Amino acid sequence: AVAAQPAGAGALLVWLLALRRGKQWWAEELPLRYDGPWIEAYWMRRPFKLLKRFIEVGFKIGAFSTAIEIDKALGKDEENMPQRAVEARELITDLGPTFVKITQVWASRPDVLPEAYQKECEKLLEQVRPFNRELAMETLRRNITGSNGVERMFDDMAVFDEPIAAASVGQVYKANMNGRDVAVKVQRPDVREQVTLDLFVVRRLSGLGSQLPIERYAAQFKSLLELLDRAAPPFIEELDYENEASNQRRFAKMTADCELIRDNVAVPEVFFSSREVLVQEWLPGKKLTEPGAAQEQAGRVVKVLLNSYMVQFLETGFLHGDPHPGNFILMPDGRLGILDYGLMTTISPEKRVAFIEYIMHVQAKMYDECLQDLVNLEFLPAGIADDKEAREVIVPGLANTLSILYEGSGDLREQQKKFIKQREDLQATGKLEVLRGKLQAIAKKYGSFRLPGYMTLILRAFATLEGVGLRTDKQFSIIKECFPYVARRLLTDDSLRIREALKAYLYRDGRRIKVKRIDDLASGFGNFTNLMKGSRKEAVEAGAPVGSTDAAALVVSSDSSTMVAEGEEQVPAVLDTASRDIVAVLFSPQGNFLQEVLIDEAVAAIDALSRAALVQLLRSLGPLAMPLRGQLSFMLGSPSFARTETLILSRDDKESLLLLRRIAQLVQEGSSMQGDSTSSSSLSSEHAGDEASAGARGADVLNVFRDLQRLGPVASGLLPAVAPGVSAFARRLIVQLGSRTLLRLAEDLERGAGGGRRPSVVSAAATTSQ
Repeated sequence: AVAAQPAGAGALLVWLLALRRGKQWWAEELPLRYDGPWIEAYWMRRPFKLLKRFIEVGFKIGAFSTAIEIDKALGKDEENMPQRAVEARELITDLGPTFVKITQVWASRPDVLPEAYQKECEKLLEQVRPFNRELAMETLRRNITGSNGVERMFDDMAVFDEPIAAASVGQVYKANMNGRDVAVKVQRPDVREQVTLDLFVVRRLSGLGSQLPIERYAAQFKSLLELLDRAAPPFIEELDYENEASNQRRFAKMTADCELIRDNVAVPEVFFSSREVLVQEWLPGKKLTEPGAAQEQAGRVVKVLLNSYMVQFLETGFLHGDPHPGNFILMPDGRLGILDYGLMTTISPEKRVAFIEYIMHVQAKMYDECLQDLVNLEFLPAGIADDKEAREVIVPGLANTLSILYEGSGDLREQQKKFIKQREDLQATGKLEVLRGKLQAIAKKYGSFRLPGYMTLILRAFATLEGVGLRTDKQFSIIKECFPYVARRLLTDDSLRIREALKAYLYRDGRRIKVKRIDDLASGFGNFTNLMKGSRKEAVEAGAPVGSTDAAALVVSSDSSTMVAEGEEQVPAVLDTASRDIVAVLFSPQGNFLQEVLIDEAVAAIDALSRAALVQLLRSLGPLAMPLRGQLSFMLGSPSFARTETLILSRDDKESLLLLRRIAQLVQEGSSMQGDSTSSSSLSSEHAGDEASAGARGADVLNVFRDLQRLGPVASGLLPAVAPGVSAFARRLIVQLGSRTLLRLAEDLERGAGGGRRPSVVSAAATTSQ
C-alpha cells in the first residue's frame, strides 16, 4: 500500500496532463539549457513515459522504505544495515543520473551517512553500473562522423570493450590517438531524457505542494521549487560536452595566466568535443579514490586542493563546481590534475571582495561585522544591518551560530549536537519563544534569510571539499584553511575595500597593531605563498604532496644555511618566496597602503627605540645620571624618576618595540639563516599570553638591537632588488619621523609646563590617521 500511493498519485497527474495535450512543434526536442516551461511542455506530450516513471520511482522507493520500516519494527535495523546499504546503492543506480548526482554530494562527506551507507555510496563516485560496448559505439559513430571516423581517430578499437570508469552522466575509456594516450568520455544513452524527466516530476510535485492549505508545508515545497530552479541549470549544462570543453579551455587559460596555481594544477588538453563525446589528454597518476600516493598523502593533497579552489573562487572568479575525490589526480610531478568541467560557476568581482571580508571577519571573530557581510552577499535583505533594533536581536545569535560553524570541527554531527544544546538552553530559560517572535517581526519587515542563486554551486563545491578534508582530519575546519589565501590577498591587494579590511583587521580594538594579528597574517601569507608559488622544495616543506619524480624535495641539506660568519663578514641570506614577495610589496616604488602602515609603525618604533635607549642609559649610569634625571623630571613635571621613566617610555612605545622585535624575527624566520632562535620562540610565547607584560619585556632595548642586528645579512641580500623602492620609502620615513619627533617634544614640554599628564598628541594623530 505504501509503495502504491506515489504511483497512484502519479497516474492521476498523468491523466490530468494528458487532457492538455496539443500540438507544440517547439517541444519536440529537449532544450540544451534549463528551461522549466519547455521541459514541462515536452513531458506533458508524453504522458505514458511520465506514468511509467512515476510507477518505477514510486514502487522502488516505496519498497525500500517499507523494508527499512520492517527492520526497525523487528529490531534488526543495525544487523541488516550492510545489506540495506548495498540495496540503496543499487536502487540509486537504477533510478538514474539525477539520483546518483545528488548522492555523490553525500558520499563525499564522512559526517552525513552511517558508515555502511557511506562505504557503498562512495562507489557511485566513479563505479556506477556501465553500459555496453554496442551503445558506446553507437554514440561514438553518431558524433564522430565520416567514413570509419571512429576507426581513423583511434589506434585500437579493443579499448572500448570495457570502460575504466563509469559515472552518473557518462563513462571513460583510455584510448590511443596518434601514439598519444587520451581519455574518451562517452555520454550515457538518453541521459538528457532521464534527467529532465526527473526534474519535471520533482518540479511539478513541488508546484502542487506549494498550493497546500497548510502554510508550513506549502512554504517548504515553495522553497524546494526555488532551489530546483537554481540548481537545475548547471546540471542540464553538464549534459553538453561541447559546453564542458569550452569551460575546460577557459579554465586552462586562466590557470596558465595565474602564477598562484599554474605550477600546482594541471588541466587536460581537449582534442575533440561534441555534445555526447569528449576526447582529452590522459593525465598520469592516481586518483584520490585509488590506493597509492594520493591516499597516503591525502592531507597534503587536500591542502593544495583547497588553496587552489580559493584562488579559483576569489582570484580568477571561475570555479570548478564538482570537486568529489574521483575528479582529482595526483600526478608523478606532484601537480594536482583536475577533471570534469561540466559544472562550473562564475563569481563577480564584487562578490569576491565581499567573501574576503566575510572570511576575514569570521577568522578575527568580528561577528558584528558579519551581519553587513551577509547583506553584501545577498543572504540577508538590504537595510537590516542599519536597523539598530534588528542588529541587537540578530548579532548575538549570529555570533553563536558562526562560532559553532567555524571555531571547531566542520563535522556536521558535532555541529548538530551543539545547535541542539543551544536550542535546549534557550528553551529552558524561556528565551526561545521571545527570540522567535522578534525574528519573525524582523522577517516580516525586511524578509527572511535566503540562499542567493549564485551560491548553489559554490556551497556544493565547498561542502564537498570540507568532506574531503574531514576524511583526513576530524578536526578539519574549512574557514581556518581558507585564511592563508585571504592573508595573502589582504597584504598584496591595494584596492580600497581590501585596504579597509586590512585596517580593520590590524587595528581592531586598539591604536597599535596587535602582534597576534601580525603573526596570523605572516603565517597565513608565508604558508600559502610557499605552497602555491614557491620552489618544489619550499612547496613540499609548506605541505604540498610529493610526486614520484620529486621525492628529493623532502631532503633538506644540513648545510643549507647561507649566513656563514667569515671573520667580520657575513654572507647575504637567501629568503624564501614568501619573504621576497612581501618585501617587494613593502618597498614598491609606487607605494601602497601596507607601506603606509609600515612607515607609521617604523616611525613609532624608532621613536620608542630612542626613548628606550635613553632609559637604558640612565639605568646604566646609576648615581652618575642624577643631574640628568633631575632635569628630565623637572621638564616632564614628574615627582620621581620612576614616574619619569613611564612618561619617557609609554605603553604605546613598549607595544611598538614589541611589534618591531616580532617583525624582525619573522623576517629572520623567512630566510634560510640558521642560528639562535631563542628570542623568536620566547617572544612568540610572550605575545601568546599577556601582551601588556610582553610589551614590558619587548622594551628591553638590548634585545631589540640584537634582533635588528640579525637582519644585516637579509638586508644586504635584498638591497639590489628593492633599491629604488627603499630610497622612496626612506625619504617618506625621514619626513614622518621628523614630524613625530617634534610632536613628542612639544607634548613633553607641554606636560611639564602643565604639571600633569595630558592626552597624547601623537596617539590622537595616529588614531585620526586610522
